[in-house]
Amino acid sequence: MAETDYVISGIMIKKAGLIDLRETYRLMKEWFFQRRYDFIEKEYNDRDFEDGKNIFIKWSSEKKVDDYTKMIIDVTLRGAKLEDVKVGNKSLLKGNVSILFESYVYKDYEDNWEKNPVSKFIREIFDKFLVKQHFDKIHKDLKAETYAIFDEVKKYLKAVKYD
Repeated sequence: MAETDYVISGIMIKKAGLIDLRETYRLMKEWFFQRRYDFIEKEYNDRDFEDGKNIFIKWSSEKKVDDYTKMIIDVTLRGAKLEDVKVGNKSLLKGNVSILFESYVYKDYEDNWEKNPVSKFIREIFDKFLVKQHFDKIHKDLKAETYAIFDEVKKYLKAVKYD
């Protein structure tokens, strides 16, 4: 089983008001594509209630560092009491939205070192002592990229105005 090192356990953006979900989705997908992440929509649920629509979307992005290591950034978008509104020629949502970013590193994601207890032990020694600096750099890079996408989305949501 792959070993998971959590880098950022959760940073969140909250927004109340109007949001263009399609444009926000496009912005994030493009950001991940430019940085060579595989972008996967793992879950999409929306339910209508009397007081509006609730949305739950789970995205995962993976970037293969090498044959042993992957960097993962998960994005979870939740919307509550959302209403469809039309502003000009744009279809928007109005309500409360939160976007959560989490990131972690998968080591031995192909389970090559899990075949027996001896190889698992060797892998642990290898990870902790021989290539520690390599993993420290990967963690630092992943943390920087997680904050970069977080800042990009936050800046977009603050800057965009709908008239």
